[in-house]
Amino acid sequence: MRSLLFASLGIAFLGVACISAERVVVDDSNLDQDGTTDAPPGTATAVASTIGPTGSVALTLTADKGAANGEVVSFGLPFPQGVFTNAQNITVLDRVGTPVDISTKVLAKWPGDGSIRSVLVAFKATLGAGETLTWKVEYGDAPKGKSAGELEANPNGPVIATLTAEHYAASHVGGVLLPAAKNERFAQYETEIDNGADAFNIDDYGLNCASSSQERTYYDGPHAQYQRALRTGNAKHLRGAHTEATWYRENELEFSPARKMAIYKCQAEWAGGWTPSKALDWGTLRQMLSQGSLEDYLVTGDPAAKEAVLAMGEAFRQNLPALSTDDPPVLEITERNLGWTLMGLTSYYALDQRNEVRDAMKGLVDRAIAWQARGESGGLEHDINRPDPEECDNGPSGASPFMTSLVVDGMMDYWLMTADTAKLSPFMTKLAGWYEKDALTSDKTAFKYLVGCNSYDYDIGDDDGMTTPELNMLIVHVFGATYALTKDKHWLELGDSTVDAGIEAMFTKRPKQWNQATRAFGKYLGYRAL
Repeated sequence: MRSLLFASLGIAFLGVACISAERVVVDDSNLDQDGTTDAPPGTATAVASTIGPTGSVALTLTADKGAANGEVVSFGLPFPQGVFTNAQNITVLDRVGTPVDISTKVLAKWPGDGSIRSVLVAFKATLGAGETLTWKVEYGDAPKGKSAGELEANPNGPVIATLTAEHYAASHVGGVLLPAAKNERFAQYETEIDNGADAFNIDDYGLNCASSSQERTYYDGPHAQYQRALRTGNAKHLRGAHTEATWYRENELEFSPARKMAIYKCQAEWAGGWTPSKALDWGTLRQMLSQGSLEDYLVTGDPAAKEAVLAMGEAFRQNLPALSTDDPPVLEITERNLGWTLMGLTSYYALDQRNEVRDAMKGLVDRAIAWQARGESGGLEHDINRPDPEECDNGPSGASPFMTSLVVDGMMDYWLMTADTAKLSPFMTKLAGWYEKDALTSDKTAFKYLVGCNSYDYDIGDDDGMTTPELNMLIVHVFGATYALTKDKHWLELGDSTVDAGIEAMFTKRPKQWNQATRAFGKYLGYRAL
């Protein structure tokens, strides 16, 4: 198994049709089904943004799928928390500055203050095949155009509408990000990621129940692609991210008969198999990928993306008792089990802010903090022999640096919505201290694959190469998150040094490894830039 894992790590490795009417604004009543906006403590804005209550942003229309003759064009217009409250106050101006008739609809609201997180904007446009036009969106002031009636999202239409990378990053639609063009410190990373994406054909990979290394979407391929797309504002990248999110839910998710729950297809046997009373398999938990589906909905307004987020979230929520009752509970057998579940529930809460969803999410945050408190190291200690004895045949009370980083990703999704710094700062400070003291290799260039194993040191150069700086790109956002919470620049100094080694070791020529290098590093850069 250890040699197989080594291989899987990839170590080398216009015209516009108009309808005159009153402007239509359709709110989504499912956002808050009990009529409240209850949220955990600390619902002030977590991160300041350059987007104010009024402003404008360039809108690029690209007819990348053929000509459009009065076709519906749509996009999600995202905002950071606490900034935007009235979806009527949006104007789309064509290339000569003429207001275009539009339809707007609230896609999601931020918890706590109820401000708008994303608005679906739709209109009709005419472009020639391959044509690109630059328009503009104004927001915050009274609208200048008229209504186009009730238009639905058309994410698969011939024209894709994109905003700037600066707006996407400042809106926090994909977390706290830094635009790729502003990444001067690690410019080589951007080149390597682009080269890696060009080196493989994503359609050569698909559903693989037996091997995560051959899985097309492992580490949340839709989320990784959206992270790249949002940081570039590139139409091709955004179209690709939406295509990947669509592929994921059509090929890897199985919905319950009533479509109220969805789980990874490899375990889905609704007729006579899995029910919420049976704990989801570990391999299923790691393939229920909600972050990319959430981004897909907020950026494109695709209702199928929202359905996937809610259905996976409800499966997680109803399965929590079964995941929590064994000794040890499935959630704590390995860190990734809690990490993926928490990411699923934070994505669920982003779209459904009922108290029971909030409580399920908050309960996992509290569980992670309690898990850490039971040990002495600052890591999430558990019997590291149990998940896979071939990785460590003698070594209880250890922890996994790379799996723990997945928990941190979920914790910071929680923080972005709740600003609960008081709860997360002590947790992250202890955790970052564990990474620095115990998890770093002796030469400080990488992180041990496992910490606390008596049978293998997992130091750099040992143990069949299981420890490699390549995984730094998956882990380093931990230090950025700790800086965001504490403002202690020591964590950025440590993070930067591990990134330098990680970029040199990156292998990005297979989907799993590309996803692994892309899914969280943009967030490190975003935290670093705060």
